[in-house]
Amino acid sequence: MDKVTTIIREVAAEEIAPRFGQLDAGDIDIKTHAQDLVTIADTEAERILTQRLTALLPGSVALGEEAAHHDAGLQGRVFADNAPIWIIDPVDGTKNFAHQRQPFRSMLALYRDGVTIAAWIVDPITGDVTVAEKGSGTFHNGKQVTVRSDVTSAASARGFLISYARDRLVKAHGHHNFFEKLSHYSCCGAEYEDIAQGNYDFCAYRTLKPWDHAPGTLLVSEAGGIARYISIDGVFRDYQANGDGPALICASSAELWDEVNTLLLPVFGKKAS
Repeated sequence: MDKVTTIIREVAAEEIAPRFGQLDAGDIDIKTHAQDLVTIADTEAERILTQRLTALLPGSVALGEEAAHHDAGLQGRVFADNAPIWIIDPVDGTKNFAHQRQPFRSMLALYRDGVTIAAWIVDPITGDVTVAEKGSGTFHNGKQVTVRSDVTSAASARGFLISYARDRLVKAHGHHNFFEKLSHYSCCGAEYEDIAQGNYDFCAYRTLKPWDHAPGTLLVSEAGGIARYISIDGVFRDYQANGDGPALICASSAELWDEVNTLLLPVFGKKAS
């Protein structure tokens, strides 16, 4: 765990932090749409992380966000193999990074035998790190952290929802004032960290790329929370890096998860129009 933390911090210090606020127009490109950006920091950090991590664990392979963008078949091939997989998001929150805003994070997970077994989320500027190893808990800068498991109702919950979800809540229910507080960082990694550390209580996402969620869901689960696909038929399925569902909900308690699931069915489930 410590060796990987060191690698991420070193790559972030060399390839990401020096470029924050220093990008030229030619260092930023558009992928699928105007809000889906990639920078030279993303590509260079991912390239070096791939080299160093696969060398650290011989026989392993890498699934990086930028590599998968250029090779549509990569994700299917690596999950079809039996090799351990490093799942890499070199700069989560690229839009923030490109526009000289915080937060943004470097995220990494190790997936093996159908299970995410370890995860790291690092702040490239400060070097702060939140890590989790399956069965061993979640730690922020070496100190164990836990979710706010005593939050069992939406009325006392703080959560993360994108504007799309808030708009759909209003359309379905007439308002979205079910929660104590709603936020959105445009950085999944920072949102997952805040839930694992007990600062927030839930999050929900519709786009389920493994590099966006494999690290954070392990952090939340090992901190005592729940990470499941939204249930539209009473069947509950835990998040899996190579799985799929209408949406993903993470929450700090089972009771809160159930209530958020019910509230969000019109937003993400079959009832959505």
